[in-house]
Amino acid sequence: MGCPSSKLCLYSPCAATRREEALKQHKTLSQELVNLRGELA
Repeated sequence: MGCPSSKLCLYSPCAATRREEALKQHKTLSQELVNLRGELA
C-alpha cells in the first residue's frame, strides 16, 4: 500500500492487513506447538 510508515500506520486498511498477518502467524505457531507437544508426548 502507500503507507510510508507501515509499522505505525493506524489507517484502517493497513491495520486490518497487519492484524490478519498476525492472526495467520499466530495460527501457524499454535499448530506447530501442538505438533511439538504431540512429538514429545
